[in-house]
Amino acid sequence: METVLRSIKSAQAEADALVQSARDDAARSVTEARRAATEIVNTATESAQSEARATIDAARSAAEKEAEGVRSSGAKEAERLAGAASERLPSAVELLLSSIQDA
Repeated sequence: METVLRSIKSAQAEADALVQSARDDAARSVTEARRAATEIVNTATESAQSEARATIDAARSAAEKEAEGVRSSGAKEAERLAGAASERLPSAVELLLSSIQDA
């Protein structure tokens, strides 16, 4: 009878060890899954931020090119107007002088 009881105690100890081992394995699996999920989230966040920066940089570059085009055309128009004004300056001066002399 004593042998049977020892055998039962031994079997119970082995079962307890197996249950504890299974719990430890489950805890490790959960920890690894959480770590993997965190890495996935971090990678996705970094990727999204990188894509957002690239989109912003592309938009900024396009806006700068457009602004440069507007500045360039504005400068050309200003030069054209200054040239036209310079051409008309002598006749404007003559007109002003003649209106002063007639007065």
